[in-house]
Amino acid sequence: MSWKSELYTVKLKALSGKEYSKKMSLDEIKDYLEITAYNRTYNEYIKPGLLYFTEDLNALARELGVDGIVPMGLYIRGVYGGEKKKGEEEYAGLVLLEHGVEGATFKFRLYNTKDTLIVPVNYLKRYGVKIYRMIYVGEINPFRINKYLNIILSEQGEAMLKKFLEEALKLNERSISAETLNKARKLIGELRQSSTVKSLSTEKYYVVYRCDRAFTASAYIPAENSVVESHVSYVETRSEDVAYYYAAILNYLAYTVLRSGRTFNRHQFARPLLAIYMADLSWNNMDEETRGRIMELSKRLHEKAPAKEYSNQRAALQEVAGLPEFKELVKVLDSKVDRSKLEEALSLVSGLSTGKGEEEPEE
Repeated sequence: MSWKSELYTVKLKALSGKEYSKKMSLDEIKDYLEITAYNRTYNEYIKPGLLYFTEDLNALARELGVDGIVPMGLYIRGVYGGEKKKGEEEYAGLVLLEHGVEGATFKFRLYNTKDTLIVPVNYLKRYGVKIYRMIYVGEINPFRINKYLNIILSEQGEAMLKKFLEEALKLNERSISAETLNKARKLIGELRQSSTVKSLSTEKYYVVYRCDRAFTASAYIPAENSVVESHVSYVETRSEDVAYYYAAILNYLAYTVLRSGRTFNRHQFARPLLAIYMADLSWNNMDEETRGRIMELSKRLHEKAPAKEYSNQRAALQEVAGLPEFKELVKVLDSKVDRSKLEEALSLVSGLSTGKGEEEPEE
């Protein structure tokens, strides 16, 4: 036996002289229902959800024409250390303010400290320690990574990084201040890092985006030892053109959330990429001429986007929206996208505003 399913959308119109209640029966409201054919098969309807909720990111990557999707970067705790607030103790951060090799020694200064630590250079190899170029969520704006953080990690895991820092303190405890010593000891107790450190491939191109709330994005061509932290998601591709294309599409969708009066969902991870697929805005679904124009506009926007800090990403998107290239990008994509599919895609990454003037919180 075979079954044929037809899908419809149902919208409840305003009740004439009545106030809606969940206790009402279908007979009471049937005259106020607006029923529209959905014009998609059941399989077409459920496919996006299956792609995401079965966690088959490889399937989604194939649909988007990219090599890989990483919904969350490396888990690292202690990036900037502890701040002085609510009676909490300040401590050092893993970000390096200064570092360098001089002869047989390695010198470095941890964030939030005043003293330089000096260790034998062979300690780096002994403890698997490297200086990585980290993409940090707070530095990502639309079409722009403001700066990269130099951070000290161990490719052999958390325990070896702690041992390295402990040995550094033993060698330097007589020459550094008590303040630096205490802050570094506190860091050793507080720091966390992934058991393995996966660097980005210098043979690939990337799109990095914030994985909480406003998923603003930038293309990235990696240098050696580049890593991404856990509040950032990313896409990996062999094509520079594809990277610039998806950076533009992600920023377009984020901006569309704002201009639609919607509010961003708290956690995004791979959802914005699924939203691209649902809206039929993937690389594979776009005609070649339009793809070329989007790539060109994206590259120009990466050159022109302001290198500045914003109180939130709403402000960042609003400023970028004033650029002629972004206005054209929006016009091009608006002319290509199906509005009903776009609305469906937006519902995956955002919700309707409550009208209370919500602000997008910071990281």
